[in-house]
Amino acid sequence: MPGRKYDSSKKRVRPVFDALWSHGRDWLPQLLALPTGGCVDAKIESRDLTLVEGHWEPDEKCLNPPVSLLSWLIRNVDSLVSTEPSNKFRRRLAMGDPDTIEHALRLLRTEDATRAWYIFEAPTCPDVYLVARGALVVVEGKRTERSTTIDTTWLPGRHQIWRHLDATWELRGRRAVYGLFIVESDESTDGSVPELWRNLAQECLDACVLRTSFPHRSAEEVAAISRCYLGVTTWRRVCEQFHIDWRTLPHEVSSHGA
Repeated sequence: MPGRKYDSSKKRVRPVFDALWSHGRDWLPQLLALPTGGCVDAKIESRDLTLVEGHWEPDEKCLNPPVSLLSWLIRNVDSLVSTEPSNKFRRRLAMGDPDTIEHALRLLRTEDATRAWYIFEAPTCPDVYLVARGALVVVEGKRTERSTTIDTTWLPGRHQIWRHLDATWELRGRRAVYGLFIVESDESTDGSVPELWRNLAQECLDACVLRTSFPHRSAEEVAAISRCYLGVTTWRRVCEQFHIDWRTLPHEVSSHGA
């Protein structure tokens, strides 16, 4: 998390992707070939993967949740939380009041808000967001974390990687979409993915996880989005692929946050 001395955004994401960006704009195919453990039907389509934009610390790009999700949340507030909402309008939504539901849906269609009483999911901010001519890519970077983020405030079971891919899917147009984790390898290994993260990467594809992460999507849409998930690789493997000395990556954030 930002501000901690082992912050992965500053100690892994930024130095590695700054170095990659300095290599040019044609390295995306090699990066996408590194992850393992993703959807068995995932494949890198032969599109133009020349990069045109890259966003990461300190210039992360936040993506708005799909309108279809926000609408579903408004209509299903009673199933989201076990405690009574403090806002009176949210309480009315939880009670199924039809006038309040109609009002909330009208505001959702007419206002451009990311925070309001009728908004139940905030924008999602992947650690890396890459825009190529023929693809959009989200990367979730981990270092000392021992798990993925699997809940939001209002919707338990909505996994972080699926939030990223769900939001990206809305923006894709005719472009392909890909998502992956990059994690820390065990120092005693050759840079392979630790067993913990191999298991966590596979758990993202569990039927229950997909169901709780995509309550607003049809089975066909969930299947299509799941095919965007490539799995997990390690920072060391990325560095070795692109001839970056992984041993020089900073260990801690300095007292000045650099």
